[in-house]
Amino acid sequence: MPHALAEEFTNAPWRQIPAEQMALAASVPTMLRREECQLYYWLAKNTRGTGAVVDLGTFAGGSTAYLAAGLAASGAPHHLHGYDRFTASQEARALHLSPNGISLTDQEDILPLAQKFLAPWAENITLHRGEIGELTWESGPVELLVVDAAKSTHLADHIAAQFFPQLIPGVSLLVHQDFLHKQQPWLAVQMVRLAEYFTPLGLVARDCVVFACTKAIGAEALAAAATVDMDDDKLLSHLRTAAKIYDFIPKERFKELINKLRANPGARVAWQLWQG
Repeated sequence: MPHALAEEFTNAPWRQIPAEQMALAASVPTMLRREECQLYYWLAKNTRGTGAVVDLGTFAGGSTAYLAAGLAASGAPHHLHGYDRFTASQEARALHLSPNGISLTDQEDILPLAQKFLAPWAENITLHRGEIGELTWESGPVELLVVDAAKSTHLADHIAAQFFPQLIPGVSLLVHQDFLHKQQPWLAVQMVRLAEYFTPLGLVARDCVVFACTKAIGAEALAAAATVDMDDDKLLSHLRTAAKIYDFIPKERFKELINKLRANPGARVAWQLWQG
């Protein structure tokens, strides 16, 4: 079932969004690249209001702000759910918050900061604090799912189990922010195993890939796509398949994923794949 935005997506219309249109969201610190910020805004602005928008990996609110601003401009009924632990180490604060002129104490709690930044859209946002690997979703269909939290095979499988069955064929979009990140090779494997249910729309910036849900996903398909118990040989085999299936992505990017996994045998959490 083709997605309404598929043809439009090819022309990357989000790149034409002027900075002033997103000025309020731009005041919120983010780890996103500029084009990714534009993409988030554009995707949210083009939602139909047929389901929730979910942001997995809110941090201090940057990605959520661009989604919220786009939703506000959409004119459609909407509600945005942001998930995170809402904690940040001293290193993370120094790297991502201090350069934005944000003075923080030694407290790791950044939920009050996220709430402050997201205050302009607070009426239509629910922030969920906790471990994403323990969350459950019971709020119905999801129209736009942004994943920036699948930092392990366990998390990738758990997110898929909770949210993918709620995606609407022909309507819902899945944004894998770290699809080509070298420390998360299981994402490409998971999506190869679910190729019957998703159509890739394209690569945005360096690592982000957007997929359209084309078919309802059941428990059997999710079980078959689970990555947590796959051995290295199976993961590597699926990565080679991904390089063939996703021909719009340079093959060198999949070689990077393969080499990372080979250099770190048995690694199933992002921080474990730092060597090589």
